[in-house]
Amino acid sequence: MSDSQAVRVRSRSETIAQRSVSGLCALALALQIGCFSYLPVQSTPPAPAQQIGVVINDRGRVMLGDRVGASVDRIDGKVVSRQDGSLVLDVYRVTDLRGNTATWTGERVSIPEDAILGYRARKVSKVKTLLLVGVIVLAILGTLKSGLDLFGDAATDRPGDGPQQS
Repeated sequence: MSDSQAVRVRSRSETIAQRSVSGLCALALALQIGCFSYLPVQSTPPAPAQQIGVVINDRGRVMLGDRVGASVDRIDGKVVSRQDGSLVLDVYRVTDLRGNTATWTGERVSIPEDAILGYRARKVSKVKTLLLVGVIVLAILGTLKSGLDLFGDAATDRPGDGPQQS
């Protein structure tokens, strides 16, 4: 194998490894959200510090329209407290009736209890989490095998092997 071929092979291996790692990171970010699921709508108020989704009723859409946007369906956040007939949340996402989401950065919003249709508790999904871990492990093993050639391949030329003499 000549020096130019070795450089070309090395560059291709590095490119494969970089693409694999980039793809792995993108996949992990996409599936990270999938590790959680929301329970069906419940009527019992949540405990403080719990991650929940608050489902808003029609009256609540009108009441909260100026604060969180028109046609809001669900407000996801962390419960801060319940006081004076309101639920106080640190909001991280708002979903409208069409399914569009807006990401928030923890702004504190007070939601009157008569604006709330119900609560959806957030829980870790064991199946989705195991699937994510499995995909990550397979991607890492694939990267190590193809990109870094740690497992070796008997069919490839070794450095220093010259052309065959006849």
